[in-house]
Amino acid sequence: MKRLLVPALCGCMGVVAHAQSSVTLYGLIDNGVSYVSNQRTASGAGHSNVFASSGNIVGNRWGVTGSEDLGGGLQAIFKLENGFTGTNGGLQQGGRLFGRQAWVGMSSTYGAVTLGRQYDSVVDYLAPRSLAQSFVGGLEFMHPMDNDNFGDFFRLDNAVKYASPDINGLKFGGLYAFSNKAGDFADNRAFSAGATYNHGPFTLSAAYMRIDNPGDGAAGALDGSSTSGDATFHAARQQVWGVGGAYVIGPATLGLVWSHSRYDDTTAVYRGSTLAPAPTGSPTDLSFDNYEANIRYLITPAWVVAASYTFTDGSYSNASMHAKPRWNQFNLMTSYSLSKRTDVYLMAEYQHVTGAAGTIFSGAFIGGSGGPSSTSKQFLTSAGLRVKF
Repeated sequence: MKRLLVPALCGCMGVVAHAQSSVTLYGLIDNGVSYVSNQRTASGAGHSNVFASSGNIVGNRWGVTGSEDLGGGLQAIFKLENGFTGTNGGLQQGGRLFGRQAWVGMSSTYGAVTLGRQYDSVVDYLAPRSLAQSFVGGLEFMHPMDNDNFGDFFRLDNAVKYASPDINGLKFGGLYAFSNKAGDFADNRAFSAGATYNHGPFTLSAAYMRIDNPGDGAAGALDGSSTSGDATFHAARQQVWGVGGAYVIGPATLGLVWSHSRYDDTTAVYRGSTLAPAPTGSPTDLSFDNYEANIRYLITPAWVVAASYTFTDGSYSNASMHAKPRWNQFNLMTSYSLSKRTDVYLMAEYQHVTGAAGTIFSGAFIGGSGGPSSTSKQFLTSAGLRVKF
């Protein structure tokens, strides 16, 4: 990271006050080559594929963050973060210039209040207990369709967030995202809360999020427009809650996390490159219970291995059918740091889905595979290079 320090001097009537600002430019690019065992084609048939891939572990980004000391322990803070595809340079997050984050706020010893496009409390507090949100593990390890947003597939617009300081190992916070609709205050609005407690080798986390009418238009908390939408599920109500923990034993970190996601009156689900509609005229209730066990192990300070197993117990119910899709996914990766900024990695995932016949979930679908399989099984492996600056 490159830091520019810009001192500002103000003088009045011979009295000089000093205020200091800092601005940091940072970024990351993660590109590689991937192989998927089965990727459904336009005709519905399945075929293996070798393809150039990007953001296998974490999304590519560049950003600017900064602060200004206002005196008395008060600071003005901001962050602008762009997301892009490393293989072609194109903008992500629907073509937004700063689609990953765009916020401004104030911080003090009592915490920080920020306003703008931001992450929810599930991402901030609970998801770090999963390898789905980790610089070791990453996006290919996310739970089916990222149903709990552990892979931070979406951000919330029009959001006001509070984050507490560290109070003897306890951190907590909450967020409210406005609908921005006159006369319809609750339509496509969101709120969330979460906390993390760290004591010695133990870390415990919990979070809750609710979105009313996620994806209903582009003006609210969760954009569901066809051109720039964030919403992975379109429904009358989306709720996510869960708990997780981690324990450090020497070079190993062991983790367990459970999350429950519920979608009432679902009309569409993002599957690969398109929104797959639920049966017309039969709004579908969906729920997912995700159970993940994971481990990270430092073989040397530069060489790390990680593995996780996730079992997802789903429910799919509408006027014409009731199904119990279940996913089993096994994940393994290793990365080696060539320097503090650069590492190489190899990762592999296998997913098997059962009980999904006749639903929009038929066909295994690993995040980052490019699309669902034509069968109930899918294998994905990626190798790549990641550089941070």
